[in-house]
Amino acid sequence: MKWSCWFLMVFLLVGTLGFVVADEGSEEVEIPEAREVGFFEDVFDRVGFAFIFNRERKIERALELAEKRLAEAEAFAEEDPEKAERAQERYDAFVAKAEEVLEKIEAQKSNDWNRSIRDMEMIARIQNKFERHREHTDEIYVRALERFRENNASEEKIERFENFYERALNRSDRMEARILQKREAAIERHKVIAGKSDEELEEILEEIESEEGLIESREKRLERVEVRAERFIAVHEVRLENAQVRLNGSNLSDEQKARIQSHLGKLDQRLDAFRVKSVERIEVAQERLGEAVVSEEVTSSVAVMAWE
Repeated sequence: MKWSCWFLMVFLLVGTLGFVVADEGSEEVEIPEAREVGFFEDVFDRVGFAFIFNRERKIERALELAEKRLAEAEAFAEEDPEKAERAQERYDAFVAKAEEVLEKIEAQKSNDWNRSIRDMEMIARIQNKFERHREHTDEIYVRALERFRENNASEEKIERFENFYERALNRSDRMEARILQKREAAIERHKVIAGKSDEELEEILEEIESEEGLIESREKRLERVEVRAERFIAVHEVRLENAQVRLNGSNLSDEQKARIQSHLGKLDQRLDAFRVKSVERIEVAQERLGEAVVSEEVTSSVAVMAWE
């Protein structure tokens, strides 16, 4: 009886915290540390999440908890593949939760002009939170590579986490596509209600995205892309050098040399993929921000670094 009462108190406490947190979402959310998420912490996270009823905040919290599980996969990637895999599954589950909530958000069918504006404002905020999540995912990936390099982790262990990261990207790509669909639906609805031209809608959207902090946040993220690209390439160069040193070893069999050559090919493919993805994101940011001069400089820098 005492245990059941204790769990009830915890349940209610976590629920209360869920309500409080729902009012405190902000841009300055720290990237989670690479560590294990214990049993009770996992339970508290899931129960607290269940007690968030604001859809916008629920999406944000689901993405935050997903990041925590990706960081947990980072912590276990070197030593415990099974735990790393379970953390990845939890990541997938929280992103799926965010997708479920997103699906329930629809542009209002009424002819309320103000309501359609609020719909666009909400989508802008959700877009901002999702883009922050994508940046945090990239940061966890590069941070993990740097740690693996410091620990002289085997290429097998590094590739395992890289596969986790690629799966995470594929999962979040689908969610980003749905957010953009929701955005277009909200814009089209407002266009019908307000009878605005495309040019007038662009002005309204720019004002909304500025007021909701999306433009400012994108500018800051854009500044960090180049730095993260430099860090990734620094790690990549060390991996290439190490593989080349092994390839030049005089005691290797033909089979071993073939494996290393294959590995070098994979490293080049990953570098190319990272370069393409980085440039794509910069170009998208360029289009959204309308700051061609700054973005072209960053795009060129990333492209040149990736080919050197």
